Amino acid sequence: MDETLDVMKKTYQRFLAVGLGLMLVAFLLMIWQPLGRSQSLVLAVVIFLVAFIPLEFARRIARKMALVALKGE
Repeated sequence: MDETLDVMKKTYQRFLAVGLGLMLVAFLLMIWQPLGRSQSLVLAVVIFLVAFIPLEFARRIARKMALVALKGE
């Protein structure tokens, strides 16, 4: 069970890091607008929406980790 939780923890951390990194990039695009105002905002919105995919996977993995940990006791 500990091995399963370790693997799930690493996967969770990777998905969370990717999702939060994408959100950070989207916010930076909104603030600095390196491609011009409208292009940067459109790209930031697209990246922001795509960032929710790995965050959703991280949420689901965290839920499964909690279930595995509770069933193990």
